[in-house]
Amino acid sequence: MTVAVSVTVDDREPASLIEAVRSHPDVVEVAVERLPAADVVVDSVGIERKTLRDYVNSAMGRSGSDLRDQVERMNAVYDHSYVLLEGDFSDVDALETGVAPASIRGSMASITARHGTPVIPCTDRRRLVDFAVRLGRKHVEPPSRRRPLPTGAVSSRREPTTKRIYGCIDGIGPGLAATLYEAYPSVESLLEASLEDLLAIEGIGETRARAIRAAFRGTEAAEDGDGSRGY
Repeated sequence: MTVAVSVTVDDREPASLIEAVRSHPDVVEVAVERLPAADVVVDSVGIERKTLRDYVNSAMGRSGSDLRDQVERMNAVYDHSYVLLEGDFSDVDALETGVAPASIRGSMASITARHGTPVIPCTDRRRLVDFAVRLGRKHVEPPSRRRPLPTGAVSSRREPTTKRIYGCIDGIGPGLAATLYEAYPSVESLLEASLEDLLAIEGIGETRARAIRAAFRGTEAAEDGDGSRGY
């Protein structure tokens, strides 16, 4: 179910932005007032809106306010914060700012990584407002249900990725995943194994062997016991 949100817009923002917020179907209430930080607040999410030129001037120290200071104030006031760019990043060259596009992308990565505030291009104003509302919704609505990993899946991020993949196969727990990983340390090597090769591994019977084949080759390969199809 879609969660409706309340939005507050800074009173220094243009009327067209306020109207775009009011017309969004998921917005139930709009307040216009002076905000201590951010240009738009969706529930507990602070959003700084920047045109591409404003972004270059504030993030690259060209003129105007310091974006990093704005980001720090948002982080101090709101539970979550974002910088949304109004404009297509492909238009950066046409702005004639004197700043290389690679440097601009680097500043976006720096603010995202060092301040924990993602910088996201949103093309035009309508899409920026829509994305801002969606961000606010995602922070307040319950997450959609996902299919849980099979019981016994290898969950530790310290384990090799291939071993973790093996642990997610139906009927393969951490111990057997480790055994399978020792025999086939890469998925590519496992793909070359026949049903008989898998059955030779201690702890793997026909049901598990077919489940392994099905995980990487599909149902048809799992049902192919004589090697005439699938491999």
